[in-house]
Amino acid sequence: MAQAAAQPVARSRANRVVLVSIAAAIVTMVLKFGAYVLTGSVSLLSDAAESSVNLVAAVVAFGALTVAARPANEEFRYGYDKAEYFSSGVEGALILVAGLALLLAVTGGAAAHSRPRSCGAM
Repeated sequence: MAQAAAQPVARSRANRVVLVSIAAAIVTMVLKFGAYVLTGSVSLLSDAAESSVNLVAAVVAFGALTVAARPANEEFRYGYDKAEYFSSGVEGALILVAGLALLLAVTGGAAAHSRPRSCGAM
């Protein structure tokens, strides 16, 4: 009985943690994309892409946690806990897409022999 009461508390805490993660990912992504625009550095583009993956993964995790918190019913006798696995699959696919996009950006930049733009700091 105590375990059943503790589960909704754990879920609501997990939802709060994911919401903080979403906010942090948004701030980080905006800063990194801004730095990329200023400098043209592919390394910063890579970091920004990774932050985008983190943002989408956090949003998907929030949705999965919300679905997983549903109680069991006639259709799903054991509940919706498997929904959490969906978010890990989405995150893996996003990492693959970000890696391919970065590969295209690097090979395109290397072919043009482009150099990072100076941001005027030196």
